[in-house]
Amino acid sequence: MKSAVVLMILALSLSGCAVGPRYREPALELPQSYRSYATQQEGEAMINLPWWQVFKDETLQELIREALLNNYDLRTAAARVDEAHAVIGVTRAQILPQTDLTSNVSRDRNSPDLYPALERLTSTYVGGFNTAWEMDIWGKIRQSIRASKAEYLATEDARRGVMVSLVADVAQTYFSLLELDLELDIAKKTLQTRSDNLDLFNKRLKGGVASELETSRAEADYEQTASNIPELERQIATQENRLSQLLGRNPGPVERKAALSQESFTPVLPGSGLPSDLLKRRPDIQEAEQFLRAANAQVGVAVGDFLPSINLTNFVGGAGERISHVFDSEGYTWSIGGNMDLPLFKGGKNVYGYQAARARWQQSVSTYQQTVVTAFQEVADALAGIDKVRGIREAQEKQVAALAKASKLSRIRYEDGLSSYLEVINADQQYYDAQNILARTLGSQVNYYVQLYRALGGGWQVEENQK
Repeated sequence: MKSAVVLMILALSLSGCAVGPRYREPALELPQSYRSYATQQEGEAMINLPWWQVFKDETLQELIREALLNNYDLRTAAARVDEAHAVIGVTRAQILPQTDLTSNVSRDRNSPDLYPALERLTSTYVGGFNTAWEMDIWGKIRQSIRASKAEYLATEDARRGVMVSLVADVAQTYFSLLELDLELDIAKKTLQTRSDNLDLFNKRLKGGVASELETSRAEADYEQTASNIPELERQIATQENRLSQLLGRNPGPVERKAALSQESFTPVLPGSGLPSDLLKRRPDIQEAEQFLRAANAQVGVAVGDFLPSINLTNFVGGAGERISHVFDSEGYTWSIGGNMDLPLFKGGKNVYGYQAARARWQQSVSTYQQTVVTAFQEVADALAGIDKVRGIREAQEKQVAALAKASKLSRIRYEDGLSSYLEVINADQQYYDAQNILARTLGSQVNYYVQLYRALGGGWQVEENQK
């Protein structure tokens, strides 16, 4: 008993250190600035804003709330968090003594040659509490606990990443719908214009001042525009179905009131200190780092496999030749002991296990570094898009205004007999095409902001935190 107590005290005194490498964050060369980027506004950066302050359209906010409540991918990610949290408890339990209520019954035939004084048939009944405890002298179990905690934090970061992606997907699909709505509106208005042109050419044909060639060309343009409308409606239905899937709904229409041309989506762009903020906030970077911490701890577990393991055992209960004797005072029994195992030959199992743990750690380092590099690339792409598409949109708006005027003047000139029908048709076609291109540019401009929101990884706060 004294030896067991001394051994326990020694184990507890040695348990302050854990074998294995210390965790160190991998060194990275971070960009100091981004080309084609200048802060437009003063104030809080988008990375620090919750999603309801980034996306201010009320209809979009309601859709995002519905998605956060019902989306199945987000529910799956939340369940993974719960699973990882439970695994911590499973791993932590290994560091505590394990006690079982045990019982045993045996019937033996004894050899009269070996045991002549005993009856040939004997029964043995045993019952009591059996306790075993692996003493974590080298910190192997504690390293496993650290790995489990890091993996749990990684699943929490993954859940936040799913939330950021979900909000961005809902916003991007919503803005794509607004863009298609605008294109559909342009097509319907252009169809009416071409219907008016066809009526004009038919009247002039009946009056003998136009040829059938003019009416045929006008009819062809009318039918071409008419064919664009069902295609746009098909694309709208597809986007509505995609949005319904993100919302956890069955496929169907999605109500909306806003128009893309009226969308005032101009969030605050991030200011100075973007790289460090990005590293601290983007969920997939934090997830990759937590997996790196877990892999680092698993190397410590592999190192512990080379070292001696000490186990204490204890039994308290009763034993007897009959069941009633087990509970008698004379049947009371106890035992305490321990064993130490030092690995000598495992066929290379521990060596290969250590090499595998080191290889997984190297994989985690590369994954972490690649995640950081990819994050900066995505931010740079979004910022370049925001910076450049603004100039494109301004030029296209001037082009559309000029072509609208040209279309109007060409019709007046044709009615006054100063130009041919080709001038009217070409001017209308150019005006229609320019409006569609501008609509797509407006959609791209808004979606570049959504891409920046996704790339920064901010806005994952739950709405209850809003004050």
